[in-house]
Amino acid sequence: MASATFENLSGPERAATVLLTLDENQATSVIRHMDEKALAAVTDAMASLHSVDTETSYNVFLTLINDLEQAGAIAGGGFGYFRRLLTSAFGEKRAAEILERIMRSGTGAIDVLTNIDPRVLADQVKDERPQLIAVLLGHMSRTAGTVFINTLPPPFAMEIMTRFARMDTVQPFALVELRAMLSEMLGGHVESRASAIGGVRPTADLLNSIGGAMAEQILERIRADDPSLADEIRESMFTFDDLDRLTDSGLQILLASIDTARLVPALRGASAAIRSRIFNNMAAKEGLILREDVETGPMVSRAESQNAKREIIEIAMRLSQEGKLSLGGADDMV
Repeated sequence: MASATFENLSGPERAATVLLTLDENQATSVIRHMDEKALAAVTDAMASLHSVDTETSYNVFLTLINDLEQAGAIAGGGFGYFRRLLTSAFGEKRAAEILERIMRSGTGAIDVLTNIDPRVLADQVKDERPQLIAVLLGHMSRTAGTVFINTLPPPFAMEIMTRFARMDTVQPFALVELRAMLSEMLGGHVESRASAIGGVRPTADLLNSIGGAMAEQILERIRADDPSLADEIRESMFTFDDLDRLTDSGLQILLASIDTARLVPALRGASAAIRSRIFNNMAAKEGLILREDVETGPMVSRAESQNAKREIIEIAMRLSQEGKLSLGGADDMV
């Protein structure tokens, strides 16, 4: 007898297909939640369902998990259950294909994250799996990600960043689980990108933004696990001391975009070489005034100095992204 096709299966027959895939205990747990009418319909479907091929079963599960995910019904432990169910029914590779097709049906990014205070979000997800939080970090802007990481307990933040640095690609399972977690947390359906990117360059950019001792501690944590990865990240980072690598014309482009008042705290504690380069690339009178303010002005806190340096690094990176400045010391672009 020919196998039933997905298009020809009735609702009860699709339900029966799922139940027949479960072990006896799992199927019993589902049946207990059915009313008498539904149970009768599914029982009749089981009796009449002679054969269902793998492709039809695949489409039944694809439709089921997609419908439940769209309705926000897959969250928390529910996602884990369906992931195990799909893997049991079709194997890891086939289950991944189902979830990947679901991800491709999504149309938007996790724009809802732009409306959430990253400090509040950090508190809400601090008990989730580190790998899942690393995926979440990949969907944040650098500004939000910086606040998010700085809000987490330092050891946990270092674990997240270590995983983020290794995350060049993300498995469909993780993306669906992230969407389910946020849907449950935010009380509604959440769309997500088909991919979230971590890896060396985003990690370097985020560490530039975090700055200070925390960035160094994170980098050392990564180095403890993977020295070569840490070296790649360090080479991709741009620090305040790297201003000395800029050409004179590049430094002048940068200085034109900086509030001179922010140079005073930034240059406190900076190397003599950096100070000299900056003074010499300003108009003579401005350079003299700045030198006097830096050398004889009131003291500033270390935190204020680090914040000012970070602001200047952000401006340099923005100019680089706009194609106006080369951070590698090559000829500047206009």
